[in-house]
Amino acid sequence: MTRWKKRLAGFLIAVSALCIGTGLGTVQNVQAATKASYTIKKIQEKKTYKNSKATYYYELPQLKGNSTAVKKINKSLKSYYTSDLKLKEELFRQFADYKKTGFLDANTENLFVKTKCTENYNKNGYIRFVYNFSWHGCGSEECNGTTVIYRLKDGKKVTKIPISTTDAKALNLIKGTWYTAESEDYPQKVTISGKTIRYYFSASSDSDWTGEIDEITRTNYGYYFKIDFGYNCYLGYQLRLTDKNTLVSVGNGDPYSSAGLVKSSSLSRQK
Repeated sequence: MTRWKKRLAGFLIAVSALCIGTGLGTVQNVQAATKASYTIKKIQEKKTYKNSKATYYYELPQLKGNSTAVKKINKSLKSYYTSDLKLKEELFRQFADYKKTGFLDANTENLFVKTKCTENYNKNGYIRFVYNFSWHGCGSEECNGTTVIYRLKDGKKVTKIPISTTDAKALNLIKGTWYTAESEDYPQKVTISGKTIRYYFSASSDSDWTGEIDEITRTNYGYYFKIDFGYNCYLGYQLRLTDKNTLVSVGNGDPYSSAGLVKSSSLSRQK
């Protein structure tokens, strides 16, 4: 179990609850020049003994097409799966050990290693996949998330998606310093520069948590800025052009929803 725990970094979300989603991918029929068509293959293997079981599950994304760039991306994506197979071997080895020692004769266990994959950006020549990894073994359970981004024109793996001219215009409206309504429970100060958003929970000059704005949506009221944590969990802000000094917190990722509205964590230019 030590190897697994070393792999699992703690995933800190300072301003939003952790939500584990089940988002399973589907085939997307889009133009290859700016978007990618892909499938997500569900791979599962299971071993059982009496009332106990061990399940290995992996979702493998693969782009459709035969171009050099597509082949390069698919090879990279497959490498993650190949590396993950070591965890499958360890899972089933542990299950076999529990069976051999008689532990499963006296106990019911549900062991698993699961990696789910969703696509949360597929436009402007880039595609981004988010892997949600979860593990459970004999009384403990953990999860973690990893994001990979590819440039479609050449298949290169990149760390960030470039800011488009349209997005730059929207980001220019919200750059600078903001403050929350209730500083005792929420960040006292928030700064935005480009797509980077930093939260300060104390008087320290160092930010306590830093995130990235993943998607900007032009709406009939102005703009919606979304931060996607990869677990079907979001933080977002509405900027209404009728009030450019307020960012309304709507945390469910829907630009037009009021269900996730949290007034107490909305931001203002004024302290």
